[in-house]
Amino acid sequence: MTQFDILLRRALMDANLAQYQRALQSVDASEPEFSSGYLRERMRLLADPWGWGARRTLSGPRKRLNWRLIAIVAALLLLSACAYVVATGQFSQWFPGRGVDPRAPETSEAVLSGTGTVIGQSLTVGDETLTLNAAVWDGSSVWLSLALRSPRIPEKVRQYTPLYTGGCRLTLRQDQWEAYTKGRWEEFYTDAEPDLSPEQMEAAIQARLDEEDRDQSAQFDVLGREGDALTLEITTPLSAGLFPETEEPEVTLHLEDIAAYTDEDGSPRETVPGEIILKGPFDFTFTLERPVLSLSIRYDATNAEMPPLEIPYRFTGFELSTTGLTAFYAARDPKELPGPGEVLALIDSLRGLWTEDGTYADLTSMGGSAADTSVSHDYPYPIDPATVTALDIAGTRVELGKLERVDE
Repeated sequence: MTQFDILLRRALMDANLAQYQRALQSVDASEPEFSSGYLRERMRLLADPWGWGARRTLSGPRKRLNWRLIAIVAALLLLSACAYVVATGQFSQWFPGRGVDPRAPETSEAVLSGTGTVIGQSLTVGDETLTLNAAVWDGSSVWLSLALRSPRIPEKVRQYTPLYTGGCRLTLRQDQWEAYTKGRWEEFYTDAEPDLSPEQMEAAIQARLDEEDRDQSAQFDVLGREGDALTLEITTPLSAGLFPETEEPEVTLHLEDIAAYTDEDGSPRETVPGEIILKGPFDFTFTLERPVLSLSIRYDATNAEMPPLEIPYRFTGFELSTTGLTAFYAARDPKELPGPGEVLALIDSLRGLWTEDGTYADLTSMGGSAADTSVSHDYPYPIDPATVTALDIAGTRVELGKLERVDE
């Protein structure tokens, strides 16, 4: 797909949603009863409009085809499918772990769909059926939503049951993996060993390429169970900044021999896999669409007045993504490192944020984390970073409009 095609597709989608936003929000959530023939033909047309037209020509009397009409029909079908997903809150159902704003569920759905890719691939092996619903990509991590149906899922498997996934892998396309890995290690060596010559840098990066494999590390979670059906989620790190601006990563997901870590009495155990949940093998290949929303926005607070903290540290900048807030800090003495209590105080001082509609999102109940020079808080639900107007720092409202926005 060319850049023009991508921009045209997104423009048509945005226009359609803007035109019919109110109608879509009032649509009945029940799924339309499309015929199987209609669904098959729609998928063929959306996948390859020109090939579809050519096949129609060969299967009947030779006529002059109106390619413009075919393109319009394809666009309308795509728009109607997208509108249906937004109207029914499908992404929120596929990714329950991302959370939903109870006051504005349609906003949470819009953020998820703005960073999402509908995949909809389903495979059956024996008596197992696995469906890869969709992906959400916030620019640093990818979440995959899967639905497994099998009559052989052990009864003791429930939400958050630990999983053995030694036979599973996510793999980038070869050329994309090489470019991605080179970019990642180039960033690392530029920061860690700035005195390396270009030749030394190239040799060091090549050594890394020779050592590493193409498999992405991933976290597997059971989000829920209903009868013989499991809802699964896979999370893997993937930095959008290491791909060219218009490139869309192609990923292959291989799944087999997923098992529950269980002891004989059914309690979780972390060393020996128990009964098989999914035998497989299953292989899915899909392309991640570039997120429509801004993936992150960064603000420099180095020269701004910041709320005083009861520790010898201050915040120097903030980065907002669709999933969380990261705050960068510094000490009066650059060589001084915060102790555990001071790190916790830094995390706890990130109390919440306000969006442009006046809504306040409380972050204090969400998990926090720390790195060498930053602390982070997750959001309780997806938030468009472009809509955030102010932060709650230790009980003080900090207006982002008064900070310097950094466009990287």
